[in-house]
Amino acid sequence: MKKQFLVALLVTAVIGGLFFWFVDLDQVIDLLRLADWRYLSMSVIGLVVGNTLLAIRWRYLLGNRPGSLTSFHSVNVSNLVNSLTPIPDFAVRVLITGREAGMSLPGATSGMLVERSLEQIMRVLAFLTALLTGYVVAVSPSSIYVNAGLIIIFLVLMALLLRNAKRFIAWTQSRLSRYPRLDQPRIEQMLQDMETGLKLAGGPRQLSIGWLMSFAIWGAFFVFAYLVLVGLNINLPVLQMVAISLLTMAVAPPSAPGTPGLYQATIVGGLSLIAGLDLALMTTFAIMFHILQIVPLILLGIWGVLGSNLSLPGLLRQQKQAVPVEQDKF
Repeated sequence: MKKQFLVALLVTAVIGGLFFWFVDLDQVIDLLRLADWRYLSMSVIGLVVGNTLLAIRWRYLLGNRPGSLTSFHSVNVSNLVNSLTPIPDFAVRVLITGREAGMSLPGATSGMLVERSLEQIMRVLAFLTALLTGYVVAVSPSSIYVNAGLIIIFLVLMALLLRNAKRFIAWTQSRLSRYPRLDQPRIEQMLQDMETGLKLAGGPRQLSIGWLMSFAIWGAFFVFAYLVLVGLNINLPVLQMVAISLLTMAVAPPSAPGTPGLYQATIVGGLSLIAGLDLALMTTFAIMFHILQIVPLILLGIWGVLGSNLSLPGLLRQQKQAVPVEQDKF
């Protein structure tokens, strides 16, 4: 695992280094000096509101079993870890929730599966709405139908999985029973917890309310992105700024921040679909968009770590214990 982590870190560093190598940093610095910090400060409020609503949705999908503060800390700490390392935010959040709320990892993972599904639908919707503004010119009109079709297919597949959760779990258990080295009683318990988690988070009422919460979350993140554009004095037509904000959220949502360099490169790459945008201007936006996420995340993440007595080694040990293998008896 250490080797995989180091390789991922190296790849991230190389991509980030190449990104900044080809950027005119002097021009970017000049643009940052002209920023209006009143709007940039207000944008952070949208970000914090979005993350708070994210924590509320996470707690709701888990049947309100974790405490409010535990859910809030799990979102902030996982996003902070994901912003500074290649470790995925969802893995850290599941581990923190399982440790602090006394939930099984399979149960929390089921809730995360539903939440990630909602996030993917919102990303496609954001991209689809950006296309409708008419400013995303590097994509063919058929993309609208393709993205609409993806949403429908995704919803159908998710509905089938949730409706047939018991059958899916039974099928999985029958396949895993072929491996004698696995601890079968623990495997059975894990699958039962996963089924319970899917029923808890994937009921019609839960999905409906969870989706409504998703619109509120992404609304707050949209305000964050739009105010960053305003704060950088990017004077473009309102509809074009809406397209930039939506496209940014589609390719690099604040709910899943990435590591420096790679995150900015993803945003600039996504915004290349909008014709006529200045590279230095969009690079400045991408850098500021990430900085304004990192600063509050560091403060809230430290609060979460101190308030929960968390440690990365402890979380990694917990992750290793998640795969039950029967020990050889001598």
